[in-house]
Amino acid sequence: MIDLILVGTVHLDPQGGNGLSKIIENLQPSILTVEISGFSVRYRLSNRKKWLIRLGYLKYKLPEEKRDHSRLKLLELQLQIPFEWEVASRYGKANNIPCLPIDNSELARKELPLWKSEVLSSKNLLKITYEPDFDLDEHFRECHSQAKTALANPIFFTKPGQQLSWLSNRSWEKREKTLAHRIKRVHENALPNHGSHRETNSCHIHICGWMHLMTGTRWKTMADLLSRLNPDRILLTRMGIGSANDYLII
Repeated sequence: MIDLILVGTVHLDPQGGNGLSKIIENLQPSILTVEISGFSVRYRLSNRKKWLIRLGYLKYKLPEEKRDHSRLKLLELQLQIPFEWEVASRYGKANNIPCLPIDNSELARKELPLWKSEVLSSKNLLKITYEPDFDLDEHFRECHSQAKTALANPIFFTKPGQQLSWLSNRSWEKREKTLAHRIKRVHENALPNHGSHRETNSCHIHICGWMHLMTGTRWKTMADLLSRLNPDRILLTRMGIGSANDYLII
């Protein structure tokens, strides 16, 4: 049985790709799985350019003082291919190892086709830029700080009203079970890739949002459901991208 390593990320972080790339290069996995569906990858690749062109057009219809709003920068990041998939798939191709999108496509099939008419509308852009602006880098630093705090103190984070309460929703509970089942299936069928020059690798890396790494709460996360495989859990951090401290072992 190869080792299973769960790498948690803060989605959309512009610095995330560099740190994730370094972790993957250091661990040299024999297989990669990513929290994204095959449908989402294909749909995003087909529509990304059109989305970004439309965003640029709509942005310059806004009042000039709103055009650099951080909410628009976040939206632009949302329209890109997630760095988690971009980094993992690039590594997989370069090293001749499998890189698999394993998420359920239900949410993506429902939401992505609406982005052009709803997310990328003048009405929505006016709405998101109506709120006070903020420092984007500080925003992501706060997200990372929250992730570290939550993973260290899960009971505090899961009090009523806290973010992990989304797991109480039946559809999200089902998604956690689906993710865990697919990871387990891939993991148990994984063998060293003898077609690669990295034949000694014995590591399966799964890349996902950091909240899936939470354990020990009243709601069962993906990590809880995979506990029998005894996975290592790693949080991608911002403690110096490109340094030896790009991750935190949980």
